Amino acid sequence: MTEQEHNLLAGCLQGKKAAWDAFVLQYSGLVYHTIKKTFTLYHTEPRTDEVEDLFQEFFVSILRDDFRKLRQFRGERGCSLATWLRVVAVRLSIDFLRKQESSKVEVTNNIPLEGSDPPLAVTQREEEEMLLQTLQSLSPRDRIFIDLCFRQGLPPEEIATILRVSVNAVYTQKSRILDKLRETLKKINAL
Repeated sequence: MTEQEHNLLAGCLQGKKAAWDAFVLQYSGLVYHTIKKTFTLYHTEPRTDEVEDLFQEFFVSILRDDFRKLRQFRGERGCSLATWLRVVAVRLSIDFLRKQESSKVEVTNNIPLEGSDPPLAVTQREEEEMLLQTLQSLSPRDRIFIDLCFRQGLPPEEIATILRVSVNAVYTQKSRILDKLRETLKKINAL
């Protein structure tokens, strides 16, 4: 393990926000491309939303239980932090693909519900795509926050514990992110 990796890990495990932000910034590209590559290796064309969901889940799993997973890294036998993170991302992706394989139920978004207005279905699909684009424009930390708050529906107290911030900071961050999303969506709608 390099000194830089050691310092970054130590900072994260001590709950330093700057260290976590640096960690996410440094390894987000690696994690994202590892997930995408795993899909490709298993002959599955990845959908952007699946890759994004797994990307978010990866960082949430690292944060969960006071960095329990990150504490498991030992750096033995020349294993770098980047290599270990790749292994974690690949395992997460394979587990996801196995679950998908077992369900084997495909539902298409292109078929409107019986009796629904086709233009309405198209409009809803376009709005979903705009929202996805907007979410992708957020920073990795903001996307993790969105995942915890809205997708997983965690209470503010639990989000504060996971992110190592105060409950008031959770409310502030939620407001800031929603304002940013509204502003970006207004710009997209103006085009």
